[in-house]
Amino acid sequence: MIGFDTNILLRLFETEEDPAQATAAQRSLKEHAPVFINPVVLVEFVWTLRRTFKLDRAGIHARLAKVVNSTEFQVVFPQQTRNALASFSVGPADFADYFVAELNLALGCDATLKAAAKNRAFRHLRV
Repeated sequence: MIGFDTNILLRLFETEEDPAQATAAQRSLKEHAPVFINPVVLVEFVWTLRRTFKLDRAGIHARLAKVVNSTEFQVVFPQQTRNALASFSVGPADFADYFVAELNLALGCDATLKAAAKNRAFRHLRV
């Protein structure tokens, strides 16, 4: 198994920016599937889709769902990733916030302390 970097993952979805790299990324996916997607890569992927490609939540969610639900990709903590994706689809926080909270729960934390808590995985930071 090989892992994909954020830029390779982006090339699979944002093909207009560099068609040659997009074609190479698609070829690599076909040759090596399933490919490993590191949790850091998922967070960078979302950040880049929002900041660089100016996608809205729906566009980001659609791309994330394709990664999470496809047999071509293997993610660590798949259930926690799906939980974070589901929370991101309805909640106000960034995907990274939900993902961190879900990973912390999976690793034994009771909750994740956060300044603005609006999810079962968070606890509100009291000042």
